[in-house]
Amino acid sequence: MKVTICIGSACHLRGSKEIIQKMQQLVKTHNVSDKVDLNGAFCSGNCVNGVCVTVDGELFSLSPETTESFFEKEIMGRL
Repeated sequence: MKVTICIGSACHLRGSKEIIQKMQQLVKTHNVSDKVDLNGAFCSGNCVNGVCVTVDGELFSLSPETTESFFEKEIMGRL
């Protein structure tokens, strides 16, 4: 599963660094590093809606506060 987190200017200001750190920790905690490929990308083109995260090409908007519930539902729920 490919998970891409936007690290462009707008997303950076909205907390993409914190989301990346949380995602890395969640992947490690759930022992799914062999199944989840975390990546960064510049500008996903959806700047007004928060930090852009794609899961296998499907676009989501996250905040640091919603990262854990997103991970449980959209990542663990698909594995």
